[in-house]
Amino acid sequence: MREQRRKDAVWRFLTYAFVITMVVVMMVPLYWMLVAATLPQEQFLQFPPRLIPGTAFLDNFAALQERLDFVRTIRNSVLIAVVYTRLSLVLCSMAGFAFAKYEFEFKEPIFYTILATLVLPIQLLVIPLFLLMAQLDWTNTFRAIILPWAANPIGIFLMRQNMKSIPDALLESARMDGATEFQIFYRIALPTMRSSLAALAIILFLFQWDLFLYPLVILETADMYTIPIGLAQLTGFQRIYYDQIMVAATLAIVPMVVLFLVLQKQFVSGILAGSLKE
Repeated sequence: MREQRRKDAVWRFLTYAFVITMVVVMMVPLYWMLVAATLPQEQFLQFPPRLIPGTAFLDNFAALQERLDFVRTIRNSVLIAVVYTRLSLVLCSMAGFAFAKYEFEFKEPIFYTILATLVLPIQLLVIPLFLLMAQLDWTNTFRAIILPWAANPIGIFLMRQNMKSIPDALLESARMDGATEFQIFYRIALPTMRSSLAALAIILFLFQWDLFLYPLVILETADMYTIPIGLAQLTGFQRIYYDQIMVAATLAIVPMVVLFLVLQKQFVSGILAGSLKE
């Protein structure tokens, strides 16, 4: 028994040591980015690198705002990501409920066709989507960024897997009590899926927040730019504005950090719940 306890203690120590080491390794670049955002341009590339925060953050932000109007860029990204996340949550949850609880012709082929779209690289879709948006006269609009991706295949799959856990007897009881199909979905299915919806909200928000190539093609004017496109504008042929890039990158991660901190418990439980379904 003592030998087994000693082995367990050693393995526990090694596990904790490995986890702590990995956390430190992953946090170092983030910490350096935060420090770099407070340094003037001339101190950015000095060696050895400076690890103590400076006092130039506000000056760097003022230069960034003058060059890019980054406040508007953040507002654009937040608006697009929030609207897209809400719309996609509705569509994905409805589709997931239909695939999990209804029987209809070609159900399985349709579902697996939707999943098959995950293997299509975004580079393959950009030109057809751009031509479609041009025909609809939607170029340089937010709806052209939001609508084509609203029915997210990952979201449909995740919601289908979680909706399977709802007992069919519960739904039948609601039907016998006179509930409509929409009432069953809204009052019974959705309240039981709060953790899964929170997990999906983070995934969808992050997807839209980081989208770069497609908005780069669709958006034409600087007042419509999102954060990834705005960051790309800070890399010139003759000079790279590292100080402004670090300020922009620091501000860009704030919404994601806040969202994750608010929904972290639901995110973990929602992901685990989805992984346990057949």
